[in-house]
Amino acid sequence: MGLCVAFAAIAMGGVATAETPSPTQLQEAVVNWASEIGAPGMTAQIVDTDGVLAAASTGIDGNGDPVDDGSPFVWGSVSKQLTAATVLGLEQEGVIDAEAPVVAIVPQASGMLADPATTVDDLVHHTSGLPHDLSVTDDWTRRESAAELAGSLPQPAGVSERGEFRYSSLNYLLLQAVVEESTGGSFADALESEVLGPADATDTITDPTQYTEDVPPGHVPFFGSAKPIDVGVDSAGLGYGYLAGSIEELGRYASWRLGELQDGEASMPAVDTGQGTEYGAGLFHENIDGQEVWWHSGAVPGYYTYVAFVPGENTAIVLATNKYGEIEAERIAAVGRNLTTLVLDGSTTALPSSLALPALGILLGLVAVLVAVIAWVITGLFTGKTRERSLVGAGVRIAIAALVGGAVLFGAFIGVPSLVGASLSVMWLWAPDVTLVFWVLLGTVFLATALVVANEVVNYKRFRMD
Repeated sequence: MGLCVAFAAIAMGGVATAETPSPTQLQEAVVNWASEIGAPGMTAQIVDTDGVLAAASTGIDGNGDPVDDGSPFVWGSVSKQLTAATVLGLEQEGVIDAEAPVVAIVPQASGMLADPATTVDDLVHHTSGLPHDLSVTDDWTRRESAAELAGSLPQPAGVSERGEFRYSSLNYLLLQAVVEESTGGSFADALESEVLGPADATDTITDPTQYTEDVPPGHVPFFGSAKPIDVGVDSAGLGYGYLAGSIEELGRYASWRLGELQDGEASMPAVDTGQGTEYGAGLFHENIDGQEVWWHSGAVPGYYTYVAFVPGENTAIVLATNKYGEIEAERIAAVGRNLTTLVLDGSTTALPSSLALPALGILLGLVAVLVAVIAWVITGLFTGKTRERSLVGAGVRIAIAALVGGAVLFGAFIGVPSLVGASLSVMWLWAPDVTLVFWVLLGTVFLATALVVANEVVNYKRFRMD
């Protein structure tokens, strides 16, 4: 999903000692960050194993109600760490063997995996070879379980050999299926038994009906503003991105999980991501300011969530905001990193510049050029003030215009979705303003091509008549 943003490690200095910001400091930081990214609402907590140390909220939710510690947010890929913790709990109870082949537990998933020896542990650590494919995940119409869905999903394009880290929500869709098949019950029941119950976070939303009733619209970037979007739920995706709940529930989970990490979970095997981090137990791991930090961010269109653990300082951080779009992913995700460094050493950095306006500027510039071409051609058609066309010259220009225009249209229509790894309908959910301008650009290319061809035909006839 969505869309998780892996940050580059920041430079290490002396070992920092975590110091909880005062309520006033945290409130000011949350208000400033929400304003900077244009989020209608944002909330955060800093907790230890005993509970909340500091909390802050600002703004409104998608229904216009004030955001507080009970406001529901979609957790996105933060859900993965709860799934990993569920699998770990079931493994400790002897219900799941992490070294067992996935197909031995979920035989209907054999068509998805390139290697039948792929294990449950491969799914946990993203080493199965499955690609991150938004055309398969994040289907808001699905209401079947992951185990039911697994048999109908073909092997995704771009699947590779198992062994190397390759982040993919499909791994956690299959982990959900593993839990369902191993327990003989629902994923939600196993999650409550292994994680939510022990964490006293049982108000976390795991039921799709409750989700659609209780989760307010999120917001996506739209020409410099925030556009509301009704965020749907993928029932087969609870394990990879569609858990939801308040910052209070997320904070309770974080407080419990912090204790689990302190009790030895953090020493469990992790794999190198190749990006300056490791991945284990559903969390990224890296050294930040001399501290061992375990973290994961999560996003769906309209919502961004972040959780980080500093076991050595008995501190965990949770943050959620109701604005997210892929074109501003780095900028929004930097808020989570800033909250981490604020807690570790009191420092923050400027958020990266928005990529949305430059991208929109380039696309709108191309549209303006094409509109100028269209206006020039239309003027020629109505005034007849164009040079004479011979049959050969007109034919060559028509062929060139048709080939170039057709190639641009085909390349953009097929190539852009392939480049970004998402269909145009998915792009509309994650970046509606850029997608809208992209459609306008395609329309102007088509119109410009058609008018150039018409201009050649009309003026050739004029030339013949004269």
